[in-house]
Formats: sequence, C-alpha cells, structure tokens
Amino acid sequence: MPYYDEIFKHVTGEFPYALAALVLKTPEVEVGKRLATEHTTVRMHHSDMTFHIRLPDEEAMLHIEAQTDDSTHKPMPLRMLAYSSFLSLEHEKNVYSTVLYFRPPAGQNDPGFYRYGNEQRGGGWFQYNVVRIYELPGEAFLDPEAVGLLPFMALMKHPADMTPQAWVEKCIETTQIADVDRKMRATLLFALSLFGSLVHPPDFFKDPILEEIMQESPFYELVIQRGMERGMERGARDATIENMLVVLRARFPTADVNAVKPRLEAIADLNRLKELSLEASIAESFNAFREGLDT
Repeated sequence: MPYYDEIFKHVTGEFPYALAALVLKTPEVEVGKRLATEHTTVRMHHSDMTFHIRLPDEEAMLHIEAQTDDSTHKPMPLRMLAYSSFLSLEHEKNVYSTVLYFRPPAGQNDPGFYRYGNEQRGGGWFQYNVVRIYELPGEAFLDPEAVGLLPFMALMKHPADMTPQAWVEKCIETTQIADVDRKMRATLLFALSLFGSLVHPPDFFKDPILEEIMQESPFYELVIQRGMERGMERGARDATIENMLVVLRARFPTADVNAVKPRLEAIADLNRLKELSLEASIAESFNAFREGLDT
C-alpha cells in the first residue's frame, strides 16, 4: 500500500466513527483515543489503526488492518492473531479486530479465524472480522455525514440502475458537500480518487475543477513527488540492467545472457545492481557471474 496507507490512517484517524460502526456492526460505539501502532516484541510490529472504544457493555480496543491486496509476507490470520495478542497483553482489554480489503479478489480466501491444536494437546481459536469493501452495497453507505467512509465509497458496489462512472460522479458530489474544511475536503477527494482508481479507470476522476481542489491537500504533492522519485529510480534500475547485459554479451558472446535477465529484473535494490554491474565487467566467466548472482 505505497500511498494508500498514509491517507487511510489520516482520514480514519480524523473520522473513525463511521468505520468503527461499520466493522463492529453497531452504531452504539464511542471511539476514543487513537493509539500508536508500534508494538515492541522481539521485532517491531506495526498495525494500521488502533483505538480505545466504549460499547454499551464494555470498554475495549478496536484494531483495523487495511489491505489493497492479499497478505504476502505472512498469512493474514497469523498477523491478526499477533496484533491482537500484543494489544490484549499491553492493555488487558478485549480486542476486536477487522481486516478491510479494498479491491477484488483480495480477501476471498481469508477465513476470518486462526485455529490450531486439538482436545488432547490443547490449542487456540481466534476470530476476527473480514470486510471486503468492494462487496458492500454502496448506496446503503453513501452519506456526507459518514466522512470516514467517503474515500472508499467508489470501491463499493454501484446500484444496478447506475453505471460505474455515474456512481463515481455521485460519490464525488457527496464528498464535495461533506461538512469539513477546504483542506480536509481536498484530502477526501484525493483519497477518493486514489482508492477509487484501484477498481475504476483513472479517467473517471480526471476533471480540471476536481484536480484544482485536490491540489490543496497536503497529500497531493507528496504522492506526486514520490511517484516521480519512483519513476526516476525505476529508470536508473532499467538502465543499469541493460548496461550490464551489454557488457556480459560483449565479454561472453557464446553465453545465454538473456537467461539472467529475469533474475536481474527481480532485484529491487539499485545498489545491489550496481555491484553486479561491476562484477559483470570483472568476472572470470559467465558461470562465475551467475554464481555470484545467486549468492
């Protein structure tokens, strides 16, 4: 979630109620102080959003994870168990956890629980909520007062009698009348365009007037700048790889140089590619270079 994470945390941190009511399936919740999301164990763990909450019958913790795609580093059930355990141990309260999935098909295989063991050995059962935003009926949630949900409305299902583009336009119109200041409205609209582009053509959000409003958001320039930086870094990586292949072909004309190209393209670290580029110019043989590549 390159840019989405920061904007999600900003908007949800400012307007947590609507999202809390959605994931807890009750309007009877008071959302209190937001917590720092770093949990110190053997390693440092970061959960997305955590709040103190008050329900009619208890005080508890609300933990929300946001995902554009399925978890690849660790299985989501294990991640959710870890976050919930850290929070429960630290605050000694019940923790209610939810994963939000933004675009299809993310979350289709998330069971919403983690279980292990048996009656003889013991074990455990942990359950959390799974909300696939893209499966929710948008019209049921579209409300200018539900500010915390506005950035995600375009991801929800559009009404059957409305085209996707017409639905996006209605989401934009609703966001424009939200009772917030100019800077927050700009951020909400920018977030709506950013998240909405996960499932809709970016052209749906291209409008000179809308663009002018969004530029007032502090996130607008940040995202544009980072995009340019990523583009420059990508260009440097591509150039380094291409130069390396030229050197290898010149030095080892009978070798299958193209065989290493996919491996080189999978390396994200530009400094590592520069090291390999030097190695390509001094390696005793192509096999020696390949061996160095695999270490």
